[in-house]
Amino acid sequence: MKKWQHCKLQGNHITFLGAAGVFENKEDAFLTERAAFSKLEDTGWKLVSVLPDPTREGEFIYFFRRHAPEA
Repeated sequence: MKKWQHCKLQGNHITFLGAAGVFENKEDAFLTERAAFSKLEDTGWKLVSVLPDPTREGEFIYFFRRHAPEA
C-alpha cells in the first residue's frame, strides 16, 4: 500500500504534516505564495484540496500530497 506525505500552504507558509496532522521533523518554509507553489510542484506535490482561510478574509488554504519514499 502506498504511503503519502502531506503539507499545506497558507499564505506564504508551507507546513509539512504527518499522517495524523502532526508536524514532522521537517523545516517549514516561508516563501512568496508563487514561489511556494513552484517549489511544491517541482518536488512532486499535487494539490488535493482548497479551503477558505477562516483567519484571513478572501484567502485560501491549499492542501497537497505526494507519495512517500519507500523505506
